[in-house]
Amino acid sequence: MNRLPRLIADYLCLWRDIIRFPRQVLLNRSHSIASLAAIGGVCAVDLSITHPVTTAVTFIVLAVFGPSALVSVAGSVAHALWDRGLIWADIACEWCGDDPDDDGPDDGLGPDDPDDPHGLIRDITDYLSEQRTLTLTR
Repeated sequence: MNRLPRLIADYLCLWRDIIRFPRQVLLNRSHSIASLAAIGGVCAVDLSITHPVTTAVTFIVLAVFGPSALVSVAGSVAHALWDRGLIWADIACEWCGDDPDDDGPDDGLGPDDPDDPHGLIRDITDYLSEQRTLTLTR
């Protein structure tokens, strides 16, 4: 999927992830209304311009974006129920709540201090120093 346009890759990832993580996808999808906006815009143009081409384009847009729009509507209903505490109390909405990895103010984007006992560079250095090289003799 690295070579696909972003819109197509996101669309394919939606359908891959809804099978894996349906609750999380529904909560997050409630914040995305692009498919509903696209359908509404095309339908408005089709109503104002009655032409066979606009009707054909409307059918194509409904076929492509319709399922995604239904997931957005179902996500909005699920999000409203989740927000009231009626369902899924064990998960958090990535858009509404704090970032799960957010433990306070950002420390900055600087590199790890090599003297820090918990830094990535320290972990890599410790791992490499523990490795032994095996040599075979014949």
